[in-house]
Amino acid sequence: MPATLRVLLDDDTFPLRVLTALDDGVLDRPVSWVHSSDLGDPTPWLEPGNLLLTNGAQFSAEPDADEAAEYCRRLRAHGVVGLGFATDIIHDRVPPAVVRAGEAVELPIVEIAARAPFIRIIRFVADIIAADRAARLSWLLEAQRAVARAAVRDDGLREILHTLSHVLGAWVELYDAVGGRLSLPGLRSAPVGVEVEVGRDVRRLLERRTAASLTVPAAGHALLQTIGQSSRLRGVLAVGGAEPLDPAGKELVATVVALASIALEQQKGLQTSLRGVRAGVVEMLLDGHDDTARRVADSALGGLPSEPYLIGVLRGASATPGLLDELDLVSSDPRRLFSAERGDDVIVLVAEGAGDALAALAERRGLAVGTARHGEGHDLAPDFRRAAQAARDAPPGTVRAYADLARRGLVGALRERGGEVLARSLLAPLDALPPAERQRLRESARVWLDANGAWDPAARALGIHRHTLRARLTQLEGLLRLDLSTFAARAELWAALEFSADGA
Repeated sequence: MPATLRVLLDDDTFPLRVLTALDDGVLDRPVSWVHSSDLGDPTPWLEPGNLLLTNGAQFSAEPDADEAAEYCRRLRAHGVVGLGFATDIIHDRVPPAVVRAGEAVELPIVEIAARAPFIRIIRFVADIIAADRAARLSWLLEAQRAVARAAVRDDGLREILHTLSHVLGAWVELYDAVGGRLSLPGLRSAPVGVEVEVGRDVRRLLERRTAASLTVPAAGHALLQTIGQSSRLRGVLAVGGAEPLDPAGKELVATVVALASIALEQQKGLQTSLRGVRAGVVEMLLDGHDDTARRVADSALGGLPSEPYLIGVLRGASATPGLLDELDLVSSDPRRLFSAERGDDVIVLVAEGAGDALAALAERRGLAVGTARHGEGHDLAPDFRRAAQAARDAPPGTVRAYADLARRGLVGALRERGGEVLARSLLAPLDALPPAERQRLRESARVWLDANGAWDPAARALGIHRHTLRARLTQLEGLLRLDLSTFAARAELWAALEFSADGA
């Protein structure tokens, strides 16, 4: 329990009375120490958080209002939390001008009656401060033990961060060496508005390339601390909550940072080796050696997601700074999410129900991600190709499912990939014709293609002789330089008419 004016006032052994009409909250300001002085300006000997005691020798019986206002303003500006004014020594009462001045600057004025010894008040507060420090030290030692126990569990880095968040009742964010926020499932994260402020200062810290810490007032006095050695920073730990961290809380964060630095360094070589194993497991799956791949994954990596699962391709993501480190953290349960590099891409196997993590990762990192469902007993290679195709179609920051791509059909895919431009190029020779003739040739070609190239049904549908239809198609072949006796040419003409905006 910290020392406050309220604690002092609640003790019946002291004849104290608050004279200022102020919000009760001012009485809960922590008192860091008690000092006594009758100087007109005692601030050179005071520190923020001090409670000042005086017998009023610096004031006349009825002090000037401006003099009292300047005195109280100076104390409050220096961080003094209250003024104890002794009566029955020099003054029979606390001068009203001092009370009014205290109210104006939210400085509580407390009357000390009956010649109560200042030393008793000082000793009382000192005992509370000492007891509070002892309690915080005991809390810190127990918290450090909890963090140390967490560090030796599987996935120690995540465990110590979870423990830190729980013990402090605070949000915790971990950033990589380039300032990217790492996603840690189950860890309480910073509010959205706060994260923007914190992210900006994280990047400022990393730009210094030296071990440092920083408090962010705009983010509720969140504490930022670099992880790793100067010139070899591994990231930044950010911690914040409703209240700024006290010294014990900051000491606990320093302990966690030290353990995190060790954990990251220890994991670096191991993770490099494990990434190679994971890449090999994916290659075996793509080659159809499912049983062998699962045996290796079970023995060396902790397993794979059970079929059916989602296969995702993160296009060109292997060089994304910090991404592999983040996946190492979020892939701590390979039966939920399994990741591996493959060339320039990153492949992920995601258990059913865990797809939201992939969508969040894509949005946060601006990745183009394609997915395909891998059914039980199916070969993975075709599903991988489908996911890769969907990734090529996905805009940055989004996840595109192959099923959505397939529902659009081949024509829909071609239309979205610039088919209309190519169609206009192919049909451009028709633009030189008069509009009526151009429309007649286009309509004749459409009807003929819809009749599967049968002359008589197409001619009847157009209301013309089949020889007339042949003449029109021959003219079209010459203009477009197509041999419509081949299926490929017919398909190309059909697609061009389908994509052409003015075709009817």
